[in-house]
Amino acid sequence: MAEPPREHALDEMVEPVVPSRFRWLARLLDAGPGARIVDLGCGTGAAFDAILSSLADPSAGSVIGLDSSVEALRTTGRGLAPWPATARLLIQADLNAPLPVADAAADRVLCHNVLECLPDQDALLREAHRVLRPGGKLLLSHSDFDALVFACEPGDLALTRRLVHAYCDTQQAWMDAVDGTIGRRLADIAGRSPLAVLDVQAAVIVSRRFQPGELGYAYAHNLAGVLRHTGAFSAPELDGWLAGLRRLDDCGAFLFSLNDYAVVCERP
Repeated sequence: MAEPPREHALDEMVEPVVPSRFRWLARLLDAGPGARIVDLGCGTGAAFDAILSSLADPSAGSVIGLDSSVEALRTTGRGLAPWPATARLLIQADLNAPLPVADAAADRVLCHNVLECLPDQDALLREAHRVLRPGGKLLLSHSDFDALVFACEPGDLALTRRLVHAYCDTQQAWMDAVDGTIGRRLADIAGRSPLAVLDVQAAVIVSRRFQPGELGYAYAHNLAGVLRHTGAFSAPELDGWLAGLRRLDDCGAFLFSLNDYAVVCERP
Protein backbone atom coordinates (compact mmCIF):
# COMPACT_ATOMS: atom_id res chain seq x y z
CA MET A 1 0.00 0.00 0.00
CA ALA A 2 1.32 3.44 -0.89
CA GLU A 3 1.00 6.75 0.86
CA PRO A 4 -0.47 9.12 -1.78
CA PRO A 5 -4.00 10.57 -1.69
CA ARG A 6 -5.94 7.42 -2.59
CA GLU A 7 -4.15 7.09 -5.95
CA HIS A 8 -1.79 4.24 -5.22
CA ALA A 9 -0.85 3.50 -8.84
CA LEU A 10 2.13 5.53 -10.01
CA ASP A 11 0.65 5.98 -13.48
CA GLU A 12 -1.94 8.17 -11.79
CA MET A 13 -1.26 11.40 -9.93
CA VAL A 14 1.22 11.16 -7.07
CA GLU A 15 0.61 13.44 -4.12
CA PRO A 16 3.17 16.23 -3.66
CA VAL A 17 5.27 15.60 -0.56
CA VAL A 18 4.37 17.88 2.35
CA PRO A 19 7.54 18.15 4.49
CA SER A 20 5.66 19.49 7.52
CA ARG A 21 3.50 16.36 7.60
CA PHE A 22 6.46 14.00 7.73
CA ARG A 23 8.40 16.10 10.20
CA TRP A 24 5.30 15.90 12.42
CA LEU A 25 5.15 12.12 12.00
CA ALA A 26 8.88 11.78 12.67
CA ARG A 27 8.50 13.74 15.91
CA LEU A 28 5.60 11.54 17.03
CA LEU A 29 7.55 8.42 16.06
CA ASP A 30 10.30 9.60 18.45
CA ALA A 31 12.89 7.06 17.29
CA GLY A 32 16.08 7.05 19.33
CA PRO A 33 19.68 6.28 18.31
CA GLY A 34 20.05 2.92 16.60
CA ALA A 35 16.29 2.46 16.23
CA ARG A 36 14.93 -0.24 13.95
CA ILE A 37 11.90 1.19 12.15
CA VAL A 38 9.36 -0.54 9.90
CA ASP A 39 7.27 1.57 7.49
CA LEU A 40 4.10 -0.33 6.55
CA GLY A 41 3.06 0.79 3.08
CA CYS A 42 6.04 3.03 2.41
CA GLY A 43 4.90 3.79 -1.14
CA THR A 44 7.35 6.09 -2.89
CA GLY A 45 9.25 6.75 0.33
CA ALA A 46 7.78 10.10 1.32
CA ALA A 47 8.39 9.43 5.02
CA PHE A 48 11.91 8.01 4.71
CA ASP A 49 13.85 11.28 4.49
CA ALA A 50 12.09 12.74 7.52
CA ILE A 51 12.58 9.55 9.54
CA LEU A 52 16.24 9.11 8.65
CA SER A 53 16.94 12.81 9.20
CA SER A 54 15.42 12.54 12.68
CA LEU A 55 17.92 9.85 13.72
CA ALA A 56 21.07 11.12 15.40
CA ASP A 57 23.14 8.60 13.43
CA PRO A 58 21.18 7.08 10.50
CA SER A 59 23.94 4.56 9.82
CA ALA A 60 23.44 3.11 13.31
CA GLY A 61 19.70 2.51 12.82
CA SER A 62 17.62 1.10 9.99
CA VAL A 63 14.31 1.67 8.24
CA ILE A 64 12.55 -1.24 6.53
CA GLY A 65 9.98 -0.20 3.93
CA LEU A 66 7.23 -2.66 3.02
CA ASP A 67 4.94 -2.11 0.05
CA SER A 68 2.99 -4.23 -2.42
CA SER A 69 4.05 -2.13 -5.42
CA VAL A 70 7.40 -2.99 -7.03
CA GLU A 71 7.27 0.24 -9.02
CA ALA A 72 6.78 2.29 -5.85
CA LEU A 73 9.70 0.52 -4.19
CA ARG A 74 11.95 1.25 -7.18
CA THR A 75 11.08 4.94 -6.87
CA THR A 76 11.81 4.82 -3.14
CA GLY A 77 15.14 3.13 -3.77
CA ARG A 78 16.24 5.86 -6.18
CA GLY A 79 15.31 8.53 -3.66
CA LEU A 80 17.25 6.81 -0.90
CA ALA A 81 20.52 6.64 -2.83
CA PRO A 82 22.20 9.38 -0.70
CA TRP A 83 21.58 7.47 2.53
CA PRO A 84 23.86 4.66 3.79
CA ALA A 85 22.87 1.28 2.35
CA THR A 86 22.88 -0.16 5.86
CA ALA A 87 20.20 2.34 6.89
CA ARG A 88 17.41 1.10 4.57
CA LEU A 89 15.84 -2.08 3.27
CA LEU A 90 12.89 -2.32 0.89
CA ILE A 91 10.69 -5.42 0.71
CA GLN A 92 7.71 -6.19 -1.50
CA ALA A 93 4.99 -7.42 0.83
CA ASP A 94 1.24 -7.92 0.96
CA LEU A 95 -0.01 -6.13 4.05
CA ASN A 96 -3.05 -8.40 4.07
CA ALA A 97 -0.69 -11.29 4.93
CA PRO A 98 1.74 -11.90 7.81
CA LEU A 99 4.56 -9.36 7.66
CA PRO A 100 8.01 -10.60 6.57
CA VAL A 101 9.53 -9.27 9.80
CA ALA A 102 10.69 -11.33 12.77
CA ASP A 103 8.97 -11.24 16.16
CA ALA A 104 10.01 -8.32 18.39
CA ALA A 105 12.43 -7.05 15.71
CA ALA A 106 11.27 -3.42 15.54
CA ASP A 107 11.57 -0.47 17.90
CA ARG A 108 9.08 1.60 15.92
CA VAL A 109 6.40 0.87 13.31
CA LEU A 110 4.83 3.55 11.10
CA CYS A 111 1.62 3.09 9.12
CA HIS A 112 0.42 6.20 7.26
CA ASN A 113 -2.57 6.42 4.88
CA VAL A 114 -2.78 2.67 4.40
CA LEU A 115 -5.29 1.23 6.86
CA GLU A 116 -8.46 2.17 4.96
CA CYS A 117 -7.40 -0.03 2.03
CA LEU A 118 -7.21 -3.24 4.07
CA PRO A 119 -10.27 -5.48 4.55
CA ASP A 120 -8.99 -6.68 7.95
CA GLN A 121 -7.56 -3.65 9.72
CA ASP A 122 -7.34 -5.44 13.07
CA ALA A 123 -5.06 -8.09 11.57
CA LEU A 124 -2.45 -5.49 10.60
CA LEU A 125 -2.39 -4.09 14.13
CA ARG A 126 -1.93 -7.59 15.53
CA GLU A 127 1.03 -8.00 13.16
CA ALA A 128 2.43 -4.65 14.26
CA HIS A 129 2.18 -5.85 17.86
CA ARG A 130 4.03 -9.05 16.94
CA VAL A 131 6.97 -7.34 15.23
CA LEU A 132 7.41 -4.68 17.93
CA ARG A 133 9.69 -5.32 20.88
CA PRO A 134 8.15 -4.81 24.34
CA GLY A 135 8.07 -1.04 24.86
CA GLY A 136 8.19 -0.45 21.09
CA LYS A 137 5.71 1.96 19.52
CA LEU A 138 3.33 2.00 16.56
CA LEU A 139 2.47 5.33 14.95
CA LEU A 140 -0.83 4.85 13.15
CA SER A 141 -1.84 7.85 11.04
CA HIS A 142 -4.39 8.60 8.35
CA SER A 143 -6.07 11.48 6.59
CA ASP A 144 -9.85 11.83 6.87
CA PHE A 145 -11.06 12.17 3.28
CA ASP A 146 -14.62 13.05 4.24
CA ALA A 147 -13.26 16.31 5.66
CA LEU A 148 -11.51 17.65 2.54
CA VAL A 149 -12.11 21.40 2.32
CA PHE A 150 -12.08 23.28 -0.97
CA ALA A 151 -12.89 26.97 -1.08
CA CYS A 152 -15.29 27.21 -4.00
CA GLU A 153 -17.43 29.68 -5.84
CA PRO A 154 -20.83 30.25 -4.15
CA GLY A 155 -22.75 28.32 -6.78
CA ASP A 156 -20.47 25.30 -6.39
CA LEU A 157 -20.89 24.68 -2.65
CA ALA A 158 -23.53 21.92 -2.94
CA LEU A 159 -21.60 20.28 -5.79
CA THR A 160 -18.34 20.41 -3.80
CA ARG A 161 -20.00 18.66 -0.87
CA ARG A 162 -21.32 15.92 -3.13
CA LEU A 163 -17.95 15.50 -4.84
CA VAL A 164 -16.05 15.17 -1.56
CA HIS A 165 -18.47 12.61 -0.10
CA ALA A 166 -18.51 10.56 -3.30
CA TYR A 167 -14.70 10.60 -3.50
CA CYS A 168 -14.44 9.54 0.14
CA ASP A 169 -16.68 6.52 -0.49
CA THR A 170 -15.31 5.36 -3.87
CA GLN A 171 -13.27 2.17 -3.87
CA GLN A 172 -10.63 2.55 -6.56
CA ALA A 173 -9.28 -0.37 -8.58
CA TRP A 174 -6.05 -0.73 -6.58
CA MET A 175 -7.85 -0.72 -3.21
CA ASP A 176 -8.85 -3.92 -1.42
CA ALA A 177 -11.35 -1.94 0.67
CA VAL A 178 -12.43 1.66 1.21
CA ASP A 179 -13.07 3.65 4.39
CA GLY A 180 -12.43 7.30 3.73
CA THR A 181 -13.58 8.38 7.21
CA ILE A 182 -11.07 6.13 8.96
CA GLY A 183 -8.95 9.02 10.25
CA ARG A 184 -11.55 9.86 12.89
CA ARG A 185 -11.76 6.20 13.98
CA LEU A 186 -8.07 5.38 14.40
CA ALA A 187 -8.19 5.64 18.18
CA ASP A 188 -11.10 3.18 18.34
CA ILE A 189 -9.33 0.73 16.02
CA ALA A 190 -6.11 0.97 18.00
CA GLY A 191 -8.04 0.64 21.25
CA ARG A 192 -9.30 -2.84 20.39
CA SER A 193 -5.80 -4.06 19.45
CA PRO A 194 -3.27 -5.69 21.82
CA LEU A 195 -1.43 -2.35 21.90
CA ALA A 196 -1.84 0.38 24.49
CA VAL A 197 -2.96 3.78 23.19
CA LEU A 198 -0.66 6.51 24.52
CA ASP A 199 -1.70 9.62 22.59
CA VAL A 200 -3.99 10.92 19.84
CA GLN A 201 -2.94 13.90 17.72
CA ALA A 202 -4.28 15.86 14.74
CA ALA A 203 -2.72 18.21 12.20
CA VAL A 204 -4.23 20.36 9.47
CA ILE A 205 -2.45 20.73 6.14
CA VAL A 206 -3.32 23.90 4.22
CA SER A 207 -2.69 24.68 0.55
CA ARG A 208 -3.31 28.19 -0.81
CA ARG A 209 -2.47 27.76 -4.51
CA PHE A 210 -4.28 25.88 -7.24
CA GLN A 211 -1.17 25.16 -9.28
CA PRO A 212 0.70 21.98 -10.37
CA GLY A 213 2.85 20.70 -7.53
CA GLU A 214 0.48 22.04 -4.86
CA LEU A 215 -1.51 19.70 -2.63
CA GLY A 216 -4.94 21.21 -3.26
CA TYR A 217 -4.38 21.06 -7.01
CA ALA A 218 -3.34 17.41 -6.76
CA TYR A 219 -6.34 16.39 -4.69
CA ALA A 220 -8.82 18.29 -6.85
CA HIS A 221 -7.56 16.69 -10.05
CA ASN A 222 -7.37 13.24 -8.48
CA LEU A 223 -10.92 13.63 -7.18
CA ALA A 224 -12.18 14.72 -10.59
CA GLY A 225 -10.33 11.87 -12.33
CA VAL A 226 -11.64 9.20 -9.95
CA LEU A 227 -15.24 10.41 -10.16
CA ARG A 228 -15.03 10.83 -13.94
CA HIS A 229 -14.30 7.08 -14.13
CA THR A 230 -17.32 6.21 -11.99
CA GLY A 231 -19.74 8.11 -14.25
CA ALA A 232 -21.50 9.51 -11.17
CA PHE A 233 -20.79 13.07 -12.32
CA SER A 234 -20.84 14.52 -15.82
CA ALA A 235 -17.76 15.90 -17.55
CA PRO A 236 -19.26 19.43 -17.65
CA GLU A 237 -19.86 19.32 -13.88
CA LEU A 238 -16.30 18.24 -13.12
CA ASP A 239 -14.65 20.51 -15.67
CA GLY A 240 -16.73 23.47 -14.50
CA TRP A 241 -15.81 22.79 -10.87
CA LEU A 242 -12.08 22.72 -11.69
CA ALA A 243 -12.45 25.91 -13.73
CA GLY A 244 -14.05 27.57 -10.70
CA LEU A 245 -11.07 26.62 -8.53
CA ARG A 246 -8.73 28.13 -11.14
CA ARG A 247 -10.69 31.38 -11.03
CA LEU A 248 -10.40 31.48 -7.25
CA ASP A 249 -6.65 30.98 -7.56
CA ASP A 250 -6.45 33.84 -10.05
CA CYS A 251 -7.84 36.23 -7.43
CA GLY A 252 -5.94 34.74 -4.48
CA ALA A 253 -9.03 33.18 -2.88
CA PHE A 254 -8.25 29.46 -3.27
CA LEU A 255 -7.84 27.38 -0.13
CA PHE A 256 -7.63 23.64 0.46
CA SER A 257 -7.21 21.82 3.76
CA LEU A 258 -6.90 18.23 4.91
CA ASN A 259 -7.03 16.77 8.42
CA ASP A 260 -4.42 14.18 9.40
CA TYR A 261 -4.89 12.10 12.56
CA ALA A 262 -2.26 10.09 14.41
CA VAL A 263 -2.42 7.58 17.25
CA VAL A 264 0.69 6.60 19.20
CA CYS A 265 0.50 3.05 20.56
CA GLU A 266 2.90 0.95 22.62
CA ARG A 267 3.48 -2.75 22.95
CA PRO A 268 3.22 -3.35 26.72
